[in-house]
Amino acid sequence: MHRIFYRYFLAFLPDLALRCELARLCEVTGQSAKRVKAEYLHLTLCVVAEIDHRNRSIAHRLNSAFAEGLPPSCPIPLGNVAGSSGGAAIHTIGNIYEIRVFYKLLVRLIANQQIFPMYRKSGLNPHVTLGYDRSEFKGFMLWEWIPAELVLIESEVGRNVHNVLRRWPLDPPRQGSLPFDSGLPLHSRPDRIAYSRHYASSPAKIRRSGPGRPIQ
Repeated sequence: MHRIFYRYFLAFLPDLALRCELARLCEVTGQSAKRVKAEYLHLTLCVVAEIDHRNRSIAHRLNSAFAEGLPPSCPIPLGNVAGSSGGAAIHTIGNIYEIRVFYKLLVRLIANQQIFPMYRKSGLNPHVTLGYDRSEFKGFMLWEWIPAELVLIESEVGRNVHNVLRRWPLDPPRQGSLPFDSGLPLHSRPDRIAYSRHYASSPAKIRRSGPGRPIQ
């Protein structure tokens, strides 16, 4: 019998358009019995607590930490889709400087409430886990994503249940902040990216989602 415990973490949730595309990726990467439910897909910023009983007071402490406001959102360039013996995930590509800045400011805010991130000794590795079924898939799905909110999730580990406890809206990135800021001039970025020969018979256009960034 699996031990039941509660994990609390701060995360970004994909918008509807991106969630639908990620759900397709779950299928083509061979995620089935251990796939992550579409409504549970997320990008974890940091785990803030793991305890053996439910304790939602963490939400009130975070409310206090964010009382003066959160930093603006940041562009997240998703791209590299990779499978392994432990499952499949889509990772960021290029320069993730703005994500790191957001994370560092977030850590400073929660530290004021004596809350500290867990499992970050190796640094921040932004990704969205698609599932935990073995996968040999390799490919790309280029997508510009600007989260509209930060969320606190309570995971009932062992029951496969996620509860969104709090949502905090985020302002759009500051003017002049360019998505996919990899040092590559915007006009020279490719407008078509192949998923892989296992994914689609035709290349996929770059997609953009988030505040002020309609799907193209």
